[in-house]
Amino acid sequence: MRSILNVALNDLRVIFRERASIILNLIVIPLVISFAAGGANSSMGGGGDTAAPDLLIDVIDASGSAESAAFLDVVRSANENVLLCPLDNTADNPCALPDGVTTVDETLAGTRLEEQTSLALILIPEDFSEMLNAGTARVVYRSNEDASAPGYLLSAVETAAQQIGGAVEARTIGLQVADDIEFLTFADDADRAGFGDQVYARAAEIWATNPITVNATAGELELSSAAFNGFSQSFPGIATMYAMFAVFPVMVALIDERRYWTLQRLAMMPIRRSEILGGKLLARFLMGMIQYAIVFAVGLVIGVPLGDQPLATVLIMVSFVFCVTALALMVSTFMKTSQQASGIALFMSLTLAPLGGAWWPLDIVPSWMRTIGHVSPVAWAMDGYSKIIFSSGTLVDVLPMIGVLLAMGAVFFLIGVSRFKFE
Repeated sequence: MRSILNVALNDLRVIFRERASIILNLIVIPLVISFAAGGANSSMGGGGDTAAPDLLIDVIDASGSAESAAFLDVVRSANENVLLCPLDNTADNPCALPDGVTTVDETLAGTRLEEQTSLALILIPEDFSEMLNAGTARVVYRSNEDASAPGYLLSAVETAAQQIGGAVEARTIGLQVADDIEFLTFADDADRAGFGDQVYARAAEIWATNPITVNATAGELELSSAAFNGFSQSFPGIATMYAMFAVFPVMVALIDERRYWTLQRLAMMPIRRSEILGGKLLARFLMGMIQYAIVFAVGLVIGVPLGDQPLATVLIMVSFVFCVTALALMVSTFMKTSQQASGIALFMSLTLAPLGGAWWPLDIVPSWMRTIGHVSPVAWAMDGYSKIIFSSGTLVDVLPMIGVLLAMGAVFFLIGVSRFKFE
């Protein structure tokens, strides 16, 4: 064990000899990208202060009634970035309507959907008020199904339907109850209608306060009603990607040292070959852990929520860095030149990271992409971090992810050791 540590410490001294490169690649670049990705993810997820672009929804309001206007007001309040066109259009034409056009018909709305100028269409029928009072109102909603929009746009429309429908139902029930109470009488129909309007207004007011908070469950991941924190995604994700950047150069190092006979000379010393290889792998393992420590430490200092399970978090880090270190060893045995190894290392880093959800949460991609993504060790690590950070998971909850990473690492390590040659 002492020999392994000596080899590892010697390699670390060589690595840290280039201080400017270490500061740039180990500290500056990972942190800059973490902040940039965090801002982007916060905007995408609805958290943070980053201003999101207007979400254009075309509206054809054939009813033009107070009820339809109330419905559209709720849509606006449900998502502050929604811009109803042409109702909310201004002189700057944020709705991107053709010159001279002030209204939208179904033909134009369909064209705008196909061209993705607008993200959705709301069509309110002419008899909306009558149908609403009868409890049978229908609103047509069409979407271009762009992956960036339909979830929260449809949610805004459904929220409006729920609030307006609930208020109307409350008015209906209130009038029925009033009619059944013998001592409660109305002076005339106008008095009765006024009572119904009061019930409707009070119900709409209660609905608008969102009296119920929902925790939605998608698969095994519970998402709280709090806004998504993009930095809680980006800091673990970018740290994971740059941990690979810190580890994968061992592929080039092993090939170069074999090429320049460094390994062969070390093998002539009174030290086992397994200890030489173990020391070199340990050095890169420690580089991966140092990279993790730097990014997570900065995140904690500036207040990024990274969960309250330090032991579970560290075990995910250890298992992931072990896995990618073993992967680097295995891949290096298939490379003939350092140029090949350098290219493959870069390719693997830039492929495994986004595929595994280091750049964005895998929840926003199709299910088949999530399945493919779990070919990458990054996906299992990010699943573990997400479980801890967003779902208050414990060590028990992330043991499956840790187990998969350790199993993958063991397979890579056995293949790499069996194929590795000093000559």
